[in-house]
Amino acid sequence: MNSDETVAVAAQIDRAENDPDIASVAAADALIPAAFSEEGQAGGAETILLVEDEEFVRKVTSEVLESAGYRLVSARCAAEALEAQRTCSEPVDLLLADLVLPGKSGHQLAHEFAGLCPHARILLMSGYAEQLALGGLSAHGRECLAKPFSTRSLLRRVRQALDKYPVDLRAPA
Repeated sequence: MNSDETVAVAAQIDRAENDPDIASVAAADALIPAAFSEEGQAGGAETILLVEDEEFVRKVTSEVLESAGYRLVSARCAAEALEAQRTCSEPVDLLLADLVLPGKSGHQLAHEFAGLCPHARILLMSGYAEQLALGGLSAHGRECLAKPFSTRSLLRRVRQALDKYPVDLRAPA
């Protein structure tokens, strides 16, 4: 990214943070291609179920992951996520869920999801450090991603979670 692009991106971020009318998904859309191409991260073709109740975060995260080649199914809460999992035409390879959600928590969702999709990997995210430590998530086999995260960090952690168990346990097509 050249200095003009850097200034333009910084100006958009500043405007979005200071003006709620501009803090829209459109502002985020302009940031994704530049941020992604600079990082040069390898993506994948797996299906990710993203569960995030904050629309802006869900949209930006979806755009980053889709730009990397992943197929995305998104939901705002655990109930929507479980319904999406049931109706999804492709098996879900990764559940990427916020820990703090309306209704069931991300931890509760992960537990239920693991029972329904034992082949899928789970990556939980939170902006609250104490939430990540709560219940020793990593000790229970749950990967964790602290928010806020960079594009590079998101793509790296998603790829690591997907590659954790590289053997495809699903029946051949």
